[in-house]
Amino acid sequence: MKVSLNWLKQYVDLPKNLSPEELALKLTMATVEVEAVIDQRKHFQNMVIGEIAEIKDHPDADKLKVCQVKAGSPRSRSGEAGDKYQVVCGGSNIYQGMKGILALPGAMVKWHGQGELVTLEKTKIRGVQSEGMLCSASEVDLAGMFNDKEGEVVELKEGKAGQWLAEVLGYDDVIFEIDNKSITHRPDLWGHYGIAREVAAILGLKLKDLELANYQEGSQVDLKIKIEDKENCSRYLGAALGNIKIEPSPAWLQNLLKAVGVRPINNIVDITNYVTLELGRPSHAFDRRNIQGDTIIVRRAQEGEKFITLDGQERKLTSSMCLVSDAKRAVDLGGIMGGENSEIKDDTTEIILELANFNPANIRKTASALDLRTEAAVRFEKGLAPSLAELGLKRILTLIFQIIPGARLASKVVDVNYDADQKREISLPLDFLNRRLGQVIPKKEVVKILESLSFAVQDQGEVLLVAPPLFRTKKDIAIPEDLVEEVARLYGFDNLTPQMPHVSLEPPVDNLELNLERKIKDILTQGCGATEVYNYSFIGQKNLDILGMAAAGHWELKNYFSEEQKYLRVSLFENLIANLEDNLRFFDQFNIFELGRVYLKEKGEYGVGPSTSLGMSKEFLAQQPKVLSGLMVGDGPEIFLKAKGLAETLLSGLSVSYDYNGQLKNPESWLEGARTLALMSGNESLGLIGLFDGRVLAKLGLNKTVAVWQLSLGGLLKFSRDNKKYRPLPKYPGMIYDFSVIVPQKVSWAEIRKTVGEVSALIRRAELFDVYQIKALGPDKKSMAFHVYLLDEKKTLNAGEAGSIKEKIVSLLKKKFNAEIR
Repeated sequence: MKVSLNWLKQYVDLPKNLSPEELALKLTMATVEVEAVIDQRKHFQNMVIGEIAEIKDHPDADKLKVCQVKAGSPRSRSGEAGDKYQVVCGGSNIYQGMKGILALPGAMVKWHGQGELVTLEKTKIRGVQSEGMLCSASEVDLAGMFNDKEGEVVELKEGKAGQWLAEVLGYDDVIFEIDNKSITHRPDLWGHYGIAREVAAILGLKLKDLELANYQEGSQVDLKIKIEDKENCSRYLGAALGNIKIEPSPAWLQNLLKAVGVRPINNIVDITNYVTLELGRPSHAFDRRNIQGDTIIVRRAQEGEKFITLDGQERKLTSSMCLVSDAKRAVDLGGIMGGENSEIKDDTTEIILELANFNPANIRKTASALDLRTEAAVRFEKGLAPSLAELGLKRILTLIFQIIPGARLASKVVDVNYDADQKREISLPLDFLNRRLGQVIPKKEVVKILESLSFAVQDQGEVLLVAPPLFRTKKDIAIPEDLVEEVARLYGFDNLTPQMPHVSLEPPVDNLELNLERKIKDILTQGCGATEVYNYSFIGQKNLDILGMAAAGHWELKNYFSEEQKYLRVSLFENLIANLEDNLRFFDQFNIFELGRVYLKEKGEYGVGPSTSLGMSKEFLAQQPKVLSGLMVGDGPEIFLKAKGLAETLLSGLSVSYDYNGQLKNPESWLEGARTLALMSGNESLGLIGLFDGRVLAKLGLNKTVAVWQLSLGGLLKFSRDNKKYRPLPKYPGMIYDFSVIVPQKVSWAEIRKTVGEVSALIRRAELFDVYQIKALGPDKKSMAFHVYLLDEKKTLNAGEAGSIKEKIVSLLKKKFNAEIR
């Protein structure tokens, strides 16, 4: 919002030594956030009124003219047009004697109205010296004030050659740019008088009363007002005026409007705009000729009803929108914009004024639905104080009688009022105030602050009974805490002594799951070269078809965005296959993983909805476990072993004791059944390692081998141990035996390792280092070679002990697996 300093000075006598910047800082610290302080005179530096004395054709350009422009000396404000400047100009509308905006060297302009402001300098254009620039409206940021036709410069009617532009146009003001967000809860601050009231309170000055004229009601017009839509319009004041003469507004009024970016139109429209910006109180004026039967009816629009607003746009309305009608037709979109069929025209002689209170929620919905955010709508949607309607009418009548001396009331002031009483009182204990602020503020100071803000205060000893003014709505001031804020901001937050709060500090509860997730990601990314991906929890039928999964096993969303996001996933692989396709466009080999929730059609642990008499929930959310899954892509079957190595690295890094089981209880249809491993910890399943089935790869059109792995985060959290202990290196040497055995194809290394480990407590570990398969070994046979490490921490092993263990290993392997020792 733009606030004019000259406008504020009408209501408060500001100290002469108070700079605009200092005032902006005080406002920011106490009331509203001032984003910028704009001195309009600086924007129009080195711009004067220029009068074209002579025009000649440019010798080297058909569309350019060489003008001699009278402009006087830019160092004086005398208005004497003694000095001339040569200007090369391409304006299509220039003529001898025309007055326009002459920008002299040093002025800030926009070339052709585009881009950023640049500093104008003397230059040669096609070989001819140009000492300035005759400007279009957009080139000096005045497009809203003048018609800005392409190829035309601004033509001025007022002012003399040589006068400063800012002086002639009234741009000699200082403008405060106020952040609208900081006044959203303060509808009383959406006008200059409300801001002036705050300034007076901050500076300890007196706020001047608004000038309100006495008026005598007329009887020539029988104005009738009926509110049918009481939900969206609670009060409507109207009055008919005659002897109206439509003319331009006086210069002071035009200058104030232009200063805050409002284009003057005529005296009646300008007065209503002025009061809107003065009190934050919108109003509207109808041409009485177009109000059938002198009747105003506030009603709901019919579904699909069409209405042309003042901007010439036809609007299609809904039955929730509020309309103002005469006896036959709609004439105003209530609280937002008037109708084209009843606007003030140059020959208007009688008007009907409207000042109404509209439902703020309905105003916001209507303005949003129609994409029509007007100055009136912005203010009404904040919830204006009901009493402002009457004050706004009196202020408009005062200005009309001043500016149009012959104007008179032709009817009674009709007031249809369904507004509830807004008077209220709030009890403010001084002890409560001081405890909230952290220090004691003298009662006398508290009363002074509240009264400076127009609050009525009754001193009841240790309690103040405070009545907020009517312009401060219930949404703004309703509870004691609101009064604490009022006192604090006017007292000055900088004047409150800062104190450290007295609180007991406790160490935060360690989040084991979060710590585990971080550790997992560190191991996978730094130790295994994997890349983490993030996917939505939603999947579509296409992905399910690729994996051969049924939609019936998934939760279906009621409000899904698209067919690709119709279901909740039960496996991370449902989205990882999309990552697979995307990455294969750029990489032949890669390693990715994801950690996230899946949503199963099983009852979970979290209850929702109403409880039984015993406090038990009747309904439960779905089971939503967290799962860790990954893909490794490469050429050849060895990619399976790489995935197995990744899983082992992760489990070892988390100190999870694990083993393998070659049989999955319920293998997924998208896994290659012959090459899958179940990861176990004791008798509980941790996850799996496998390969995508060839049918899945065929559907994806891939000629690659894709290994997959999956682990349950709950299982990892249960079995992960942070029990690492440092111990000295062994004092005594150990022994290593190598074994090479031929076993049936179906025998797994996991079975052999388990069997070997059970032979003796001196066996520290067994490591597989080779698997060999050829036809010469026999049908369904394979060769496996492995190390066995022996160590006794108490003494040096002798050959006899080690040999005995070796013989037991060989014997057990022959007996249990029918192994042949090579």
